Amino acid sequence: MLAASALFVGAPVLLNYTVDPYDRFGNNRMGVYISAEREAKATEVARQPHNALLAGNSRIAMIPASRLNGFRFFNGAFAGATAEEVWWFIHHYAHGQELVVLGIDLGMQDPTRVEGDIFRRGDWSSVSENLVSLETLEFSFKTMTSHWAGTPSHLHPDGTFEIRDYVKRVEREDPAFAQAQMEILKHHFGSFAPPPPEQMSFYRKISETLHERGIPCVVVVPPIHETIMRHIEAMQLQGAYQAWLDGVKALFPNVVELSSGHYSSAAGFYRSDAAHFKPDVGVRFMNEEVVPVALKTLRDRGR
Repeated sequence: MLAASALFVGAPVLLNYTVDPYDRFGNNRMGVYISAEREAKATEVARQPHNALLAGNSRIAMIPASRLNGFRFFNGAFAGATAEEVWWFIHHYAHGQELVVLGIDLGMQDPTRVEGDIFRRGDWSSVSENLVSLETLEFSFKTMTSHWAGTPSHLHPDGTFEIRDYVKRVEREDPAFAQAQMEILKHHFGSFAPPPPEQMSFYRKISETLHERGIPCVVVVPPIHETIMRHIEAMQLQGAYQAWLDGVKALFPNVVELSSGHYSSAAGFYRSDAAHFKPDVGVRFMNEEVVPVALKTLRDRGR
């Protein structure tokens, strides 16, 4: 009975550890097929050779890191990232890089609720719980099945999202859904008020940490869909957003502000998702606007 019990428990634990569907332990070789960007990128950032780090939310995460000039980037951005999560990722994994490019969406500030350090490696209790979890076992089998079926991993080795399935969904003609998404964005950006300095605390921590570690940082405020920018103008909120931008520039000496302009053209966004620009747009503004500023910053520092 003891041997049978050990086999009953040990076999799933061994399978979960070997397949490693969340890539928690760095054993995953089949690909990540579940929503585990935070776990996987926290592992892969140490495993993948790079000298520059991208940080931010999904708008940055979709930019193909391998197509950017001047540096070997690892894309450490992830969907729905808050300023707090970005801070903790940089706190743990920005060590020794030549550059950090930080994407800050127009008007971003501290989250309303603080979650704590999600990248802190768990103790043996939490590790054991993960290894014996039936959910982990389910995802181990899904990982093997997806890998054997030739399904591409959700993450490329450089940390960039694999977005083929996502593009199929958001490029379909769905006027009602597209309009509903646009209204959500209009409400979000149209109800903006400049945050007080204390509501920018995590960006202040990022600035101070990178300065202490001697890692240059270039902030990019990425493009916003032209329809949203017109709505901001109609709501007469340009002054409020300028005050926010002035606060960002007080924290970071190198800010590339691209929220409006030719990168904001509707053609560069998805039909049913006005929040996300296409990867080609991200590659263009990174190579044309951000990387040159980064290279100049390094030259000025004598690197």
